[in-house]
Amino acid sequence: MLTAGVIAEYNPFHNGHKYQLDKTRQMGASHIVAVMSGAAVQRGDIAVADKFERAQAALKNGADLVIELPCPYSCASAERFARAGVRLLAGLGEHVVNRLSFGSECGDITKLKAAARLSRELEKSDTVKELTAKGRSYPSAVSKAAAEHDMGGIFEQPNNMLGIEYIKALETAAPWIEPVCVKRKGAEHDSGDIKDNITSASAIRQMIAKGSDYSAYVPDTLTGRAFFLKNADKAVLMKLMTAGEELTRLPDMSAELVQRFLNIRDKHRAEIRSADDLAILFKNKSVTLARVRRMILNITLGIRADDFFDIPYGRILAFNKRGSEILAIAKGKSTLMYDTSLAELEKISSQAARISELEQRAVSLQQLCVKGEPEFISEYTRKITICR
Repeated sequence: MLTAGVIAEYNPFHNGHKYQLDKTRQMGASHIVAVMSGAAVQRGDIAVADKFERAQAALKNGADLVIELPCPYSCASAERFARAGVRLLAGLGEHVVNRLSFGSECGDITKLKAAARLSRELEKSDTVKELTAKGRSYPSAVSKAAAEHDMGGIFEQPNNMLGIEYIKALETAAPWIEPVCVKRKGAEHDSGDIKDNITSASAIRQMIAKGSDYSAYVPDTLTGRAFFLKNADKAVLMKLMTAGEELTRLPDMSAELVQRFLNIRDKHRAEIRSADDLAILFKNKSVTLARVRRMILNITLGIRADDFFDIPYGRILAFNKRGSEILAIAKGKSTLMYDTSLAELEKISSQAARISELEQRAVSLQQLCVKGEPEFISEYTRKITICR
């Protein structure tokens, strides 16, 4: 039995995701655990589809067990996202999950491991410090510094960067898990290009928003309602325009950035008509748009810097027979509690209760992000997918 882990968003689940799961099987995995983002996603947005529908799609197309990566980890920086995802795989127990499979533009695990070593060295690099001091964003500064070692190209691609963070997280949290990568097939990240009926999740979300036919690019079209953050823009904008002292408690928010936010908001108050307006005014070469979007989501959901403790539990969203075999092996080895019941999981600790609260806030925001009347469904009554 060789169990592979995958950390993903499936926003939505598409042919490229199926290709990765198929390749992971071809590389020898008999069982696959997918750690999947809940209602909020890493780009600082809300998932386009309900988490249970996305989990069911993953189960139908190659995954055996789907575990939720909840808010705030699911909408955090690449480092925090990767660390929490790896912790959920490691928490099943030593040697329960043997591999971590991820997609990358590079497709060369040897190069990515070397890039991970270089990334650790560059964390304290004078070059990176000098470049960020001159106004470059941290990712851009690392990429520039890596170019001096003939590795800059690897650091310029988003899936490579996430893969590097996975490798770094495995080294400290789960050294028994072997990283393997699948070279991305088809469109690049966020691209609208199409190849072999594969295009990016971003392009598919745009098709869904426009009401276009996207069926050629997904194994199954969405059956539930589609969620887009712009549909809740007034609620988000109210949070942004009234935020005050809580800004100082946001993750990755220095006193300088807090003051900049307040200055921009006050100076342009008459011009700001949407959250996107504020985001565009706030971003610059040292603060990426993705980081600004995460900041906006953090303000909206009330996420604090001190919410990023070690992930306290694993919530099971879906599993099949092979998934039950993984859970059976983990039963005597796991270092985290895994359960289908959110009510049981949140009893573990005050930290568990806090994560449950934040994920439920994200779900409530997601349910506002529809056209027409929202339907607020309790997280405690949701039915998971079990395939025998």
